Amino acid sequence: MMSVESKHVVKFRMAHLQQGEIIVSSGDGYIGDMMGKGKKAQHNGSLIVTGSRVAFYRKGLFGEVLETIPLKSITSIERKSFMGHRSICIHTSHDSLEFKGFKKDKEQLLVDGIEAGRRTDNISPVTVISTESGDAMSALGKLAELKNAGVLTEEEFATKKAELLAKI
Repeated sequence: MMSVESKHVVKFRMAHLQQGEIIVSSGDGYIGDMMGKGKKAQHNGSLIVTGSRVAFYRKGLFGEVLETIPLKSITSIERKSFMGHRSICIHTSHDSLEFKGFKKDKEQLLVDGIEAGRRTDNISPVTVISTESGDAMSALGKLAELKNAGVLTEEEFATKKAELLAKI
């Protein structure tokens, strides 16, 4: 089943996706503190991982929130889970971004995309599959997961699947 992109991801794609940049993974959640004020105000939106950066984006009625961190600047990733809340804290030498959500599978896809991007420049989900997999069968499983999550297009899936099947 193909997952539908959230309105924040759609708006990000239209307004802020750079030429040649692809979205590797995305997930809905929020930044800030529940019932926080000022700089700590809660903003619901999407964490978006591309081949070169991580972005939190929220498009609202009166404006937008966009925070980006280049993948090459990330020094560490901290993950926490408490009573269904999951958080990913992305650190750089000068900044951090804490994203909170509720879906474990989306959290894993986000972290996998970030980690793969930290290891290489301008990654694509197809590159992630071929570099992380020990064998073709496990790579096919990961490829199917990315397609089902809506990260890969049908064309990308078919191309990489043919390459992997040739290795078996």
